[in-house]
Amino acid sequence: MALLAFMLFAIPPAGAQTTDYDTDDDGLIEIDSLAKLNAMRFDPDGDGTVAAGDQTNYDGGFPSPASNQCSGACAGYELTADLTLPATPGAYNPFWPMGNDASPFNTVFDGNGYSITGQTVPAASAHSGLFGVVGATGVIRNLGIINPTVTVTGGQHNAAGGLAGELLAGGVISRSFVRGGTVRANGNSVRVGGLVGQSFGTIRASYATAAVGTTSGVTSHYGGLVGRLRESADITASYAAGRVSPSGAGNAVGGFIGDTSGPTLSVTNGYWDLTASGQSGGIGARFGAAQPTAGGYSSKDLKRPTGYTGIYQDWNIDLDGDSNPDDPWDFGTARNYPLLKIDKNGDGRATCLEFSGQPCYREPAPPPYNPAHDHPEIYANPRHEMATSCAVQTTGTGDEAVSTSTLTFDLGDYTRPITLALSLWDGTHFRSLQSQGISMPELRQEGQTATVEVATDPAQTRFRLDSQYGLNLVLGYADCHTDDP
Repeated sequence: MALLAFMLFAIPPAGAQTTDYDTDDDGLIEIDSLAKLNAMRFDPDGDGTVAAGDQTNYDGGFPSPASNQCSGACAGYELTADLTLPATPGAYNPFWPMGNDASPFNTVFDGNGYSITGQTVPAASAHSGLFGVVGATGVIRNLGIINPTVTVTGGQHNAAGGLAGELLAGGVISRSFVRGGTVRANGNSVRVGGLVGQSFGTIRASYATAAVGTTSGVTSHYGGLVGRLRESADITASYAAGRVSPSGAGNAVGGFIGDTSGPTLSVTNGYWDLTASGQSGGIGARFGAAQPTAGGYSSKDLKRPTGYTGIYQDWNIDLDGDSNPDDPWDFGTARNYPLLKIDKNGDGRATCLEFSGQPCYREPAPPPYNPAHDHPEIYANPRHEMATSCAVQTTGTGDEAVSTSTLTFDLGDYTRPITLALSLWDGTHFRSLQSQGISMPELRQEGQTATVEVATDPAQTRFRLDSQYGLNLVLGYADCHTDDP
């Protein structure tokens, strides 16, 4: 009987079991569900404890946290998965902003290269975005926001942004973006931006392509990246490429910033897309001693540099404060805006593909070598070092325009005759030309060179050359495209 009593005392009741929500012991509580994301709002200082009146709400995402998680010193939150908010009204739609004037978000939120898609923010919020107000010690980094629907009502200088309504002095947003979606105002005297509505803080290596506008209202501030830049705020190495089209009298409207007002604020290497924004001016109005400028470029010019050169030569900046550049940008090809990159898998090589929610081209995996079919002397050649070229000629105009791409593939050291096949990238897979309504052209092998002419509309295409054995032998790729206007 004594032994049984001891066993009952030693085994804790089921309710006493706890969970460690910081499994990597980096001091950041991990979020992999909407319930946890929602619970975070009740802990704006990020220490893992909440007021007694909020405990039930917090337990909805983090029931029974371990007392020793974060080694006893939690310092914020981090995403460990992509999240998608529901498109129809119900649980988490609308999803109310986190942080407000009375209780700003004052801790770290590290997106780790993950994204949050489809947030619907109610117009009743004073400051609207995923975060309502990011405070003086708030840090938002490495986060993607995709297709949000953000609305703010007028009055009391309310603000709306795809990521945050207001960023206070001392707060930081870095290596983050808003892609697509809309940020709009309904009322007067508001600040509306694709990334942040009103900023007193620091924005580094970030971009926004959300559409910025209004359903009604006057005397407001609208910018592709930030609605209003205040006091000693600063923006570095960032761009805006969304439509900015508010209506109403007396509004300050800019492709990059709606207006600036402060003694020492600054913009360093900040750009906006003249073509996409529809705005000829980057900053709608300027007040105060500081008079920052932003660079306006066409879509073509913003996509043309493919490295830290030209207008982007100073974009390799330090983000973590160790005085070393952090190489945050992937410039892709002349068909891409700069995109953000991160080393999510920890292999020491940051890539755009590892940062969720961006239109990075995904190269197909190399096919397995089949010795019964494949020609080893070709397969052994580096596939992506094959010399390729493409010349594009467009005839006709408007709907009658047809672009003919002349591709040339250098077959390297292989000289024997070979039957060739051509396929076209459809945005997801390489598929035969016939399946995409394009007549199969005649492929000619001339010595060590294969040439082909393909008529497509438009000529924004990526081709793959295969041997007669189909996918078992990929010879090379060629990109053909007309320049954007």
